[in-house]
Amino acid sequence: MLELEINKKIYKEIFNLVELSGGINGTSKVLKVKALKKALIFNIGDTVKLLANKQLIFTGKIFESSFSTETLLIDFTAFDNSIYLNKNKFVKNFNNKLPSQIVDEICGELKLSIGKLPIDAVKCTFPAINRSGYDILLMAYTIQHNKDKKIYSINCNNGLIEILNDDLYIDLTLDSSNDIRRSQFSENIKNMINQIVIYKTEGNKVQIVDKVANESDKNKYGLFQEVLHYNEDMNNILNARDMLKGKEQKAIINVNGNTELKSGYSIGVYEPNSKLFGKFLIESDKHIWTADGDYETILELGFEKTMDKIEFEEEKKKTRYSLTRGKDREIIE
Repeated sequence: MLELEINKKIYKEIFNLVELSGGINGTSKVLKVKALKKALIFNIGDTVKLLANKQLIFTGKIFESSFSTETLLIDFTAFDNSIYLNKNKFVKNFNNKLPSQIVDEICGELKLSIGKLPIDAVKCTFPAINRSGYDILLMAYTIQHNKDKKIYSINCNNGLIEILNDDLYIDLTLDSSNDIRRSQFSENIKNMINQIVIYKTEGNKVQIVDKVANESDKNKYGLFQEVLHYNEDMNNILNARDMLKGKEQKAIINVNGNTELKSGYSIGVYEPNSKLFGKFLIESDKHIWTADGDYETILELGFEKTMDKIEFEEEKKKTRYSLTRGKDREIIE
């Protein structure tokens, strides 16, 4: 049973379409609802909750609405609280702070509640000038990813901002006999990078320091090369290896509806027709309920452990930013 709660009023069995979607790359969870106008009462800015079998699966705020006189249907779009991480920008200078402390600071200023966070593994020092809250949290966990190579994603779980990593596993295997309705598989080498040239500059001289390559991909597909400027404060070989990109493989599977299937979690899949075997990270999820009572979940699966990352300000140690606070000026280095 699907239920909507708006302004403490419960709506059920009035929907033409309900769609809940999310992903691991900078997106908020989005709820779209379509129903007869006379059956649904709401205003822009109202808080909406979605419940499935009495279990809360979404909390958010209505941002958009439209109405058609032709169909007499009204629809709205709601976003969860992570939208505020995307919509607010900051001027910050973090010095020797744990990722969890950065989450506390940003969410504190936005008055967002915090849920589960991973164990801190690093301390972070970086400026964040004109960066969104999402970017800042991603900066902190990009630094942690560079150390432990775990895949981190920012999630909102029923109003709570959480940081997920790919250690999280849904103890379920989807198979073509019981769960999978349809599947699609694609692969390409359009974005392949199989060699990184590391260089540094001294005055007017440019020197090649090292090369990192995937020799197997070079021999099979030809050379696809990028360059990386040497940074004495970073592990250049590790960063170069992280830039290598192999053959991209994507799979989309349509399965029987299941609210436990969420982006940022890993899942077991057994689908012999598409040769999908093993453990996959859910990169995006979409849940669709229709008026005829059908419920379907569409999952995009990732084959490689890739993370949404953020580029840092270049030459951050050499840059001085001047901030005006009243009559005083603070210099950030």
